[in-house]
Amino acid sequence: MDAWRLLVEQAIRAEGRLLDASGLLGVPGRAALRSGCAEGVTILEPSAAGLHALEHDLAGEDRALAGRLSVLAGLPWEAEPGAYDGVLLAPPAERGTARVRAELAAAAQALKPGGVAWVLLDRDRGAKRYARDARTWFADVAVTSREGTARLVRLARPIDAAPVDPWTEVGDPRPLEGGPWFALPGTWSPDAVDPGTRLLLTTLASHDVLAAGQRVLDLGCGWGPLTVAAQAAGAHVTAIDDDLAAVRSCARNVPTATVHHADVVHDADVEALASRFDVVLVNPPFHVGKGVRVALGATFVRAALAATSLRGGAWIVANEALDYERVARGVGGDAREVVRHDRFKVLHLSPKSLER
Repeated sequence: MDAWRLLVEQAIRAEGRLLDASGLLGVPGRAALRSGCAEGVTILEPSAAGLHALEHDLAGEDRALAGRLSVLAGLPWEAEPGAYDGVLLAPPAERGTARVRAELAAAAQALKPGGVAWVLLDRDRGAKRYARDARTWFADVAVTSREGTARLVRLARPIDAAPVDPWTEVGDPRPLEGGPWFALPGTWSPDAVDPGTRLLLTTLASHDVLAAGQRVLDLGCGWGPLTVAAQAAGAHVTAIDDDLAAVRSCARNVPTATVHHADVVHDADVEALASRFDVVLVNPPFHVGKGVRVALGATFVRAALAATSLRGGAWIVANEALDYERVARGVGGDAREVVRHDRFKVLHLSPKSLER
């Protein structure tokens, strides 16, 4: 939060029409509006949870301010080209170099010719390298302030460079067949099927889990490898993810699936899934950035059980050290380990004794 202050302090001095694509819950953009300098602010928020938080915060916002504010589910490269006097960014470096570069290019494309982008970077996560990269799209690049490892970089005089296509082809989609498959930068494992999901896919195939006509939920779908497999088996697939880049990627790879931008932590989103699915598939996340958040994975386990019909089951892959069996049994579900291989285990969870 201390690092956010650098962007907020700059935002309150920004004039004209602003784009807040920082992914910081619209805090810099809302501060800009309250300062009275900005004419209007568009917030692009990529997280479904973030959108819920914004909805809550804006419910009590002054109407005069709210009328100058637009909040959209969106990614930086989806912004209106050449429309903004200022852009506010905080690229998630933990999501990879391709994501940061795509956001820098997007800032240049969104700005008017005389516009300025303010970008929050981290010294320990490539700030110097990304400032150099920014010269591909901006003639003027300068670090203007520092706070600990945080660096606020001013990007001005956007260059009319060729736009960056954010899409990349998944290089190693094994064991999936068909393709090609595509992913936006910042999705989980955009270059290949990750080892845990690969183990889950081979387990599903060896146990003939997926079949035509089933109602299947891919909980936390990423770019969609599990959705691809379920759709290929003839199932009716619903996929959800909190991250909009994942939602866009999965929807491109499996256009016939129903793909939702939703948050499993939010009660209304979970309730909409209750007891509907014959099979639930999930590789639960347990990191936020570089931090371990075991409780997040546990929330996915509980949501998977809640979404499963009484005769259905959830198939979950997890790090072998994570005790999701205890989580499942804690809410009345049954848990059985099916296979263990190379630090991962696949569990079958049944809600048969789950209290509804």
